[in-house]
Amino acid sequence: MSHVGILCPNVPGHLNPMVALADAMRTRGHHVTFFLLGAPPSSIAEAGFEIVGLGGTVFSPDQYQAEIHKLGSLQDRAALKHTLAIGARAAEAVLEVGPTVVRAAGVTALVVDQASFPGGTVADQLGLPFASVGNALLLNPDPAVPPYFTHWQPRDAWWARIRNRIAWAGLNRLYAPIVTRIQNHRRRLGLPIPADISQVWSDTLQISQQPALFEFPRRELPKQIEFVGPFRLPGGYQPVPFPWELLDERPLIYASLGTLQNKIAGTFRVIAEACDGLDAQLVISTGHGVKPEALGTLPGRPVVVSYAPQLDLLRRSALAVTHAGLNTVLDAMASGTPLVAVPVTNEQPGIAARVSWIGAGEAIPHTQVTPEALRAAVVRVRSEPSYRTAAERVRDAIQAGGGAPRAAELIEQRLGLGTCKDVERKGTSCIALS
Repeated sequence: MSHVGILCPNVPGHLNPMVALADAMRTRGHHVTFFLLGAPPSSIAEAGFEIVGLGGTVFSPDQYQAEIHKLGSLQDRAALKHTLAIGARAAEAVLEVGPTVVRAAGVTALVVDQASFPGGTVADQLGLPFASVGNALLLNPDPAVPPYFTHWQPRDAWWARIRNRIAWAGLNRLYAPIVTRIQNHRRRLGLPIPADISQVWSDTLQISQQPALFEFPRRELPKQIEFVGPFRLPGGYQPVPFPWELLDERPLIYASLGTLQNKIAGTFRVIAEACDGLDAQLVISTGHGVKPEALGTLPGRPVVVSYAPQLDLLRRSALAVTHAGLNTVLDAMASGTPLVAVPVTNEQPGIAARVSWIGAGEAIPHTQVTPEALRAAVVRVRSEPSYRTAAERVRDAIQAGGGAPRAAELIEQRLGLGTCKDVERKGTSCIALS
């Protein structure tokens, strides 16, 4: 079959779903290689996939990891600006190094994360078909919807459309260093020049991890976008040790600020204070940003771990408190678990706004979070059945979407990679016929 290359940011929120997609592609008989900036993550090698470095001397692994580490301690607009500054440096490195290493690997098609903006140009330079994949919130601009970095709800009013256009224009100014690098590179090669960020993605296939139900009504949705729901490995995440014996019979509240923007230790204490005294047991997963022991003794003595078996805990939970990273939100929705969202930066405000819009939870900007405000939101979401009912509607949509197997099938069809009809099926795997 084909040799598929994957380009995505080297952070867990993008890597984990891409591993699930790569596994689905491999199951259908394709060879898959990851092309990444930064240090090679052990999770990719452990899953049996080859990793090829992209940064070279332009953006060394140490430099990349240092910039990602810095991002974890930033908030709001500063974090968004830093994210896109990383994107500009990444664009320079990928455009310089990417074509050489992708060609040398013998790749025949590319799957490119929407946030890996120059990946499509690498494909065009090499004459390869490519698909774009949205592992974060859908990034495509549309004046009918608020930009992903805002907490706004959609409004069908003239003032809302003007507000949206102004905000999208501001975001385009932040994108400018990335777009300019791509434009200059394509100009030197005689390739068509994108006018803005929306034209760097595939005009053949764009896949979103969201179910369609979890997106605001749009007027300018490209026809090549397919909503398939979250990408997860068939067996779920890799097993994580957890002190199950510490759980008691009280209803469970699961809290996580993800694996990236999680160095705001004070927020964990606010969550603990908000849940203290409720008829519930709190479990906090700190990620790698804060060590559990650094939090000291928290109110209510919650169970605090660095990493948790998220899906297993969410299935047991009455609700979850989250930073509104897409993967955590989709995991909660897949379990029918309502949410209280405390977004920090980047697309998290937009994800939290969608949680609130569909009625599956409530959102509080992290700058407005107090123990009292968070406690009130937790009590409302726990006590009002409509929140869980809305989350269960999204759960049903996720189950119908097809996830990674459906995405792999679409990639085969749209990029002309062949299908399982061309091979002998053994179980769920495809074995090429000689």
